Amino acid sequence: MNHISAIVVLYNPNLTIIKNIQSYINNVIKLYVVDNSDVINRQLVNSFVQFKNLVYINNNGNQGIAHALNVGAKLAIKDGASWLLTMDQDSRFEGNNLENLIQCTLHCDITSIGIVSPVHVLEHSINKPVQIQKVSEIFDVMTSGNLLNLHIYQKIGEFINELFIDAVDQEYCLRLRHNHYKILLCEFALLEHCLGDLREIKLGFKSIRYSNHSPIRRYYITRNRLYLLQKYFWEFPLFGLKIIKWIIFEWIKIIVLEKDKIAKNKATLEGIRDFLRGKYGKYCSK
Repeated sequence: MNHISAIVVLYNPNLTIIKNIQSYINNVIKLYVVDNSDVINRQLVNSFVQFKNLVYINNNGNQGIAHALNVGAKLAIKDGASWLLTMDQDSRFEGNNLENLIQCTLHCDITSIGIVSPVHVLEHSINKPVQIQKVSEIFDVMTSGNLLNLHIYQKIGEFINELFIDAVDQEYCLRLRHNHYKILLCEFALLEHCLGDLREIKLGFKSIRYSNHSPIRRYYITRNRLYLLQKYFWEFPLFGLKIIKWIIFEWIKIIVLEKDKIAKNKATLEGIRDFLRGKYGKYCSK
């Protein structure tokens, strides 16, 4: 088996994360828990002693998802790992799904595959995808549940700290493709994933989902999507058009469906402003 380590990034977690960690920790050599919380949950941290291969890292406040991922990746490389399992705190594997994902890495060309990803299944989803013995190429993936090829990570560079949060995973995928590396989807490995405050409304026979992200998340989403649009549009124009569609339709959903409309629109405009100024990193209201 390839040497696989893992990272999970924490932000104001509760004790329920223990169950999620138990779903994958025995399949990896070492788990790095990078805590981005501004206030540390001491009860939770003390409970980590039950895991012999867990390394807890206090990141001294919220340094962003990209920074935390880079911390884990560098430690895994130092320990000699070939792959890094990147987990969100609200994601878990059930049954033998992680074993299936790991099997994909054993049969792929480590020199050309940048990421091997499971199929993401929303928590409490009624209609779960049918698992089939198939591995296909995919354009981009979310971070959680991925096996990240650390040899290629060292070649193409780190996750971009300046993006802080949102679009960090998409930017890395686009950079992989720019450098002619592939992203594989293992269709017989499922990941249970909780996607924030996802809401759904029925309009006739059609269901419309909306994220209901906080204003601060709207700021990062807007600013960082515009960054991707500027950097990659001419190389990946179809993806660029998708970004434009997302911006327009999500703005409409904010106006029509979501709460805190004024605050979210203000945050969106601030995201546009800071993109135009070339201002990145952690949000600052000044």
